[in-house]
Amino acid sequence: MSGIVVITTKGEARRNFVNVLHEETDNAVALVVLQNVRRLNLTKRIISLYKKVGFFGMFFELYHFLAVKLSSQKKYALALLSYRSVISNVQVEYLTETLETNDINEDTIYEHIKKINPDIIVIWGGYILKPRLLEIARHAINMHFGVVPYYRGVNGVQHAILNDDFDHIGITIHHAVSEVDAGEVIKIIDTSYRKSPENFFITLNDMATREYINVIKTILKEGSIASRRQDLSKGKNYLSKEWTYREQNMLAKKILAWKKPYKKLQK
Repeated sequence: MSGIVVITTKGEARRNFVNVLHEETDNAVALVVLQNVRRLNLTKRIISLYKKVGFFGMFFELYHFLAVKLSSQKKYALALLSYRSVISNVQVEYLTETLETNDINEDTIYEHIKKINPDIIVIWGGYILKPRLLEIARHAINMHFGVVPYYRGVNGVQHAILNDDFDHIGITIHHAVSEVDAGEVIKIIDTSYRKSPENFFITLNDMATREYINVIKTILKEGSIASRRQDLSKGKNYLSKEWTYREQNMLAKKILAWKKPYKKLQK
């Protein structure tokens, strides 16, 4: 077997993660597969929105869309979810081989990874992998932005905030299986929410990235890692078709309300 294959999407944080992982595992990352995010054209976006909310719901969705897009405060609030420490001397390129794809499950990607025969497939973001891809490596692990089993699927952290469920805002590292975010849990990363959202998300995201690297290093060294089964009856699998502009607007409002007590302290 040979090292690590990382499956992710483009972005500075992910590139930095891969490069640090590569360096800390003595150059064990053999390949990075970058999934291109699918962008629907305007017509398809309108059709998709219509299917979500219906004809009359379209007018309310337009209101919520404009309420976010025309508010610098709300856009800032939503951006906070991806806040993390600024790392100096970040390389502008990946330190290992990369492949781009519009379909992570296409045959050419499968054959390329199979030829590498990695010890671990490491997943951060992107689209659902078919079982044949997950089964290539002895270990396939995923970092999910949500606390499982309560918030599986799309936008787990966001839904926890919308539900005022601050005790379940966190990030999960788990074994990847064919069912979405249903694999055995390796580690849940969380931190106290009794701080400004800026500080909260920087701390949470930094901790999660560090822990993900540590988990991978442990698996490489020990050949296994402790994990526990989920009780899927305790949570829900949230779907992308359920995510609307109304929810984005409500989320922005809740983050701004969370930020309000700390606003004077930050001045």
